[in-house]
Amino acid sequence: MKNASSTSAVYPNAAYAWYVVLVLLLAGITSYLDRYLLALLIGPVRTYLKISDTQVSLLQGLAFALFYVAAGLPFGRLIDRTNRRNVIIVGVLVWSAFTAGCGLAETFWQMFVARLGVGIGEACLGPAAFSLIADYFRREQRGRAMSVYNLSNYLGGGASLLIGGLILKGLTATATMALPMLGVVPTWKVAFFVAAAPGLAVALLLLTVRETSRKEVAHPASSDGIMRLGDYLRRHAAVYSALYLVFTLNAFVGLTFASWGPTFFARQFSLGPAEVGLLLGPIGIFCGTAGSLLSGALGDWLVANGGTRFRIPLISWPIMLAGVICLCLAPKLPLALAGEGIVLFGSGLGLVAGPPTFQDVTPNQLRGQVQAVYFMLSGLLGLGVAPTAIALVTDFVFGSDDAIRYSLLLVLTPVALIAFAGCVFSQSRYARLRNEIWPVR
Repeated sequence: MKNASSTSAVYPNAAYAWYVVLVLLLAGITSYLDRYLLALLIGPVRTYLKISDTQVSLLQGLAFALFYVAAGLPFGRLIDRTNRRNVIIVGVLVWSAFTAGCGLAETFWQMFVARLGVGIGEACLGPAAFSLIADYFRREQRGRAMSVYNLSNYLGGGASLLIGGLILKGLTATATMALPMLGVVPTWKVAFFVAAAPGLAVALLLLTVRETSRKEVAHPASSDGIMRLGDYLRRHAAVYSALYLVFTLNAFVGLTFASWGPTFFARQFSLGPAEVGLLLGPIGIFCGTAGSLLSGALGDWLVANGGTRFRIPLISWPIMLAGVICLCLAPKLPLALAGEGIVLFGSGLGLVAGPPTFQDVTPNQLRGQVQAVYFMLSGLLGLGVAPTAIALVTDFVFGSDDAIRYSLLLVLTPVALIAFAGCVFSQSRYARLRNEIWPVR
């Protein structure tokens, strides 16, 4: 493969580029609001559908992850070859419709199918957004741009808790509510209908986003002139194996807390869903945002000074592990909340570093697919395995709902240690590939 240079590429106007980031941020917030709302509503949903913790974990994880994972690579190829803006618009409309479907569910399997639909809709957003942002900003600037987009993880997750908490608090006077055409429904269903509503407005706003030209397109040495994902990953297997390990396990920790954090606080400190949402929502927004913005600025500083963004997980993993230990062993609510904040700050540091770290060693025509593989693995582990692993350890190892703190500690501690070790031992390989493909100017 011949090196590609972007020094002569023409990038869009900076003000418009940041406008695009903000529109994509709104789309991301909507997706995470729809995805994580179920975590706050586990109690009433579990009671209404008459299901177990393990079935709840399947709704949070496997149901969402199945189509999210299955659709990932096809969407990645589509993103690398077609109009990325249009792909995102279709995804927004699909996941919003199925979020409303969650509110219509009357059985476990109906809810399962609705969560499948939310997953397939969201599968396109991340890969398309990161690919698009990379073509709006130069390498030394895109870390900050992607960090702002990645705020959707914490603004959306925090908003799902905060908005859900406010909705539940405002509706506590009655267990049901009368809606046009639907009649009398449980109040938890209203939260899903409210969460689905912004999707149409976001889809209309996305029409103002323009597809931009693709930069940093490498020229393959193959005779047919086509760059293939499998060939590229095989040639650089050591580097990409480390990247997928480190950043996928970061998602594993973050999604574990997104799925079980509200339940942990409800069970350990006897809090209601509204109280949990009003407590955890602001913490997620503030601490996750702080970690995300610091990660973007730090990554751009490292690149500008001849380093790599892959150094950031060397900092983020010890922070996350300290937060996990603090939260799981906390005897009092304030200390547990502090642990939650530390975990989310470290998670933000690591999460935001992921996409630009991948893109710094990936040619443009493979970025959607490389990012899609990351989301597929994150979906399998973070959405499919993590919630169910916690539930299985709670149900079958400790045999008590109150033991969730020990389940979190038992599962997440080795995850953090493995990811940190993988990052330490892969620094030099990553730096060599980074400088081989895009020489430091």
